[in-house]
Amino acid sequence: MTESILKKDNLLQDYSFEVFWKNERTALVEVKGPKVYVQRFCIHPLRQLFAADIMSRNQLNEILALRCFDKGRPDREDLLRAMGLTDYQPCEIVKRTHGVTYNDFIWFRFPGENLRAEDVLVRR
Repeated sequence: MTESILKKDNLLQDYSFEVFWKNERTALVEVKGPKVYVQRFCIHPLRQLFAADIMSRNQLNEILALRCFDKGRPDREDLLRAMGLTDYQPCEIVKRTHGVTYNDFIWFRFPGENLRAEDVLVRR
């Protein structure tokens, strides 16, 4: 029972991250309680993931899931294990992959990281 309470508390922790298109910072995302606040620095449709300045955690999780490998992959458990995870949690996956996909140049940087696009993107 204690483990599930800790897990619930962990899922509700506040956190933040920056969103980039290549090396251009396009947004700052702050998750506070049940709300997510997005400060957008760019409104370009190909460089911006967020259509609203305020959204729910559920809406954010749906966006983050789009930046993850498919939940139904047959090698899902192997990928999670390689990341040090036991559950498919989009936020935790994105923290490890920086939300990088081959389809675009968008990526995420979390507090304490000193990364540039050249460090994380899979293509130039």
